[in-house]
Amino acid sequence: MFKVWKVSVLAVVMVATSMIALSSAEMWEPYQFQPKDQKYEYKIISFEDDVEKVSNYVLEIDKKDDGQLEISVKTTWVAAEEDLGSQILGGWWAAGAFGLTMAFINPMYAAFFGGLDMYEGNKMSFFGAGVVEVTGTEKVAGRKGFVCVFRNEDGGPVMGRYVVDPSLPLPLKTEIFEEDGTSQYQTELMNIEI
Repeated sequence: MFKVWKVSVLAVVMVATSMIALSSAEMWEPYQFQPKDQKYEYKIISFEDDVEKVSNYVLEIDKKDDGQLEISVKTTWVAAEEDLGSQILGGWWAAGAFGLTMAFINPMYAAFFGGLDMYEGNKMSFFGAGVVEVTGTEKVAGRKGFVCVFRNEDGGPVMGRYVVDPSLPLPLKTEIFEEDGTSQYQTELMNIEI
């Protein structure tokens, strides 16, 4: 009798602990910026023809007294003299906002994260498009984030690895891979002011 009672109490404690953990889990909503002063500085690495290209990206939002928001973007990179052509007008990679957005998180995948509770071990499938799994935590720029791995539905190679802090609109770190596993892009938060 005493043994059955102990098992019952243990089961109740485990269920209660699981429910508390699930109810306190946060969701990450990418690109949902707050109308306040903030600054994000990233190192971005792209790989083209086995050549690593490094740039620095700074996004700054300043809230003005009249409620308007002043947004500035600064991208810096090193280029050879022969690269001084029209391609430098487009900023980072000359790919404009879509290219930069892809480096942070593929817009197609961004919607997947909206319903994913951030706790280790959580996994969500997206209608045959892939699976995101929260595999642990990692510190980036002094902030703790959840490591989210994105794979094909069949459990194939990792297509993306994201470290996210649910309180921020941008990932702390991203690694995007080609289907053969080679790196395509990497971003890493270096400094943040919020």
